[in-house]
Amino acid sequence: MDVKPWVVVLAGGQGTRLRSFLRQVLGTERPKQFCRIIGSRSMLRHTWDRGSQLQHPIRMVTVITAGQERFLEDEDVVPGYVLVQPANKDTAPGLLLPLLWIAQRDPDATVVVFPADHFIWEEARFLAHVRAAVEAAGRFRDRLVVLGVEADGPERGYGWIAPGSPCAAGGGAELYQVRRFWEKPDRPTVARLCASGYLWNTFVLAGCLKVFLRSARAAMPGILEPLVTAAAYLGTRSEAEVLAATYRALRATDVSQALLAGRPEDLLVLPTRGVYWSDWGDAQRILRTLRRFDRRPGWLPVVARFLAAGGEYPG
Repeated sequence: MDVKPWVVVLAGGQGTRLRSFLRQVLGTERPKQFCRIIGSRSMLRHTWDRGSQLQHPIRMVTVITAGQERFLEDEDVVPGYVLVQPANKDTAPGLLLPLLWIAQRDPDATVVVFPADHFIWEEARFLAHVRAAVEAAGRFRDRLVVLGVEADGPERGYGWIAPGSPCAAGGGAELYQVRRFWEKPDRPTVARLCASGYLWNTFVLAGCLKVFLRSARAAMPGILEPLVTAAAYLGTRSEAEVLAATYRALRATDVSQALLAGRPEDLLVLPTRGVYWSDWGDAQRILRTLRRFDRRPGWLPVVARFLAAGGEYPG
């Protein structure tokens, strides 16, 4: 891969949907991305390790939310730079703040975005798809490339992507225009999308920094412009005060809804085939994954007793 991207890791979520499950099985109140749900690494550490295979850790920017700094103390090494949001206003500010930080240092950068709460089984194959997306972003410098994984069921909690025309200049990668994007569709719609063989949105994105910012300016100027002003104070004595005032005025905005669903013409989709991927946003997805791979963490008997007593996890 000739292009050496910056890596942005989104780790500022509060994990409210999973909070009761993690409290019960792990005895913790921390958000899921800071938890060692299975194995010895946190979900955030898995994500950092993933990103480190694409780029030197010094070119990695992680965004968290105020109050989460203490969870980083449990990580042996924190790569790159960490930005602390004063509040969680959903994924749009969480993405734009690190993008603007990178813009101050490398305005011609290519960027890869990883959420920090995904389970991926075939890591090497997944990263090969990510590298292909970075290369495609270098060829199509007016588009963002999103990885779309093969759906294995009518999941209502994901975004769905309808591929359009294939890109002839894909450089050997399977690459398509995006015909339409649905964010968390209703039950009848999701059944139709699944039957059509459409793709799940992984929210793993690659693209030129300028394209990210151009698309954000068109899709959500009320979020971008205040952050552009505030970003000038990053690294100064006024950073905390300015960011706090800026975030108080921002409305919570989901970037998938505002930008991906709102501007499909700015997107290309790279089908991510032969990979098991799951967004561990609720307990049912975690339990389905464990059953699929016959994984039995030490906390599993707690779940069994809870379900045997008639309990039911949401989602």
